[in-house]
Amino acid sequence: MFLEVRNLKKEYLVEGIFTREKKVILNDVSFFVPEGEVLSIVGESGAGKSTIGQIILQIKRATSGEIIFMGKPLCESKISDIQMIFQDPYSSLNPAMKIKDILAEPLRGSGIKNKNILEEKVDNIMKEVWLEESYKNKYPSELSGGQRQRVGIGAAMILNPKLVVCDEPVASLDLSIQNQILSLLKKFNRENNTTIIFISHDLGVVYNISDRVLLLYKGEVQEIQKTENFFKNPKSEYGKYFLDGVLVP
Repeated sequence: MFLEVRNLKKEYLVEGIFTREKKVILNDVSFFVPEGEVLSIVGESGAGKSTIGQIILQIKRATSGEIIFMGKPLCESKISDIQMIFQDPYSSLNPAMKIKDILAEPLRGSGIKNKNILEEKVDNIMKEVWLEESYKNKYPSELSGGQRQRVGIGAAMILNPKLVVCDEPVASLDLSIQNQILSLLKKFNRENNTTIIFISHDLGVVYNISDRVLLLYKGEVQEIQKTENFFKNPKSEYGKYFLDGVLVP
């Protein structure tokens, strides 16, 4: 299996003046993701969606459980194999760096120093994410929100990762730009067989991009099934409530 999450648990110790108690963020979460799939993780705010992504990215550590990635423990994976696309493209880009340097930075971090190779790869990824060559010498502040998000996608994809975690990547964009970004993500998924974990509260977006949907409630998996089946016939009682409460006729 490409990615397997087994019995994942995340707890925090909350200390008050006179009390100490555990706050459970994730409780016995298990699921798998085949290679090349787009799995969306949905749920109410505070359900634990982003925490799963952060643990997969090794930004946070799980209290217990394990994650197997490409047949090995997650901790043995290469950094270049797993990348992230953030919600806010502006805060995730260094405002003091030109676009060409932002895109080249992951390559330099992976050990590529040759200027010609760097320039070639930057030029190629800019074409891949539909950015004009003239943007190379611009700064993030000179770009629109959609253009900045395409830079963020380019920086994530330039190392050709196996898995990409997208945490609300279109939440701050208007509808027409959302469609462009979703089309771009679908392109990488289809052409490069990039596996995507897509974290979102927007069910319209989830419906358009996902192969399967995982529903969380208070840190526990309520159901996971194919996208069409989830929207037409949720298995769990909470799933029915969640769709009734979120979907507009």
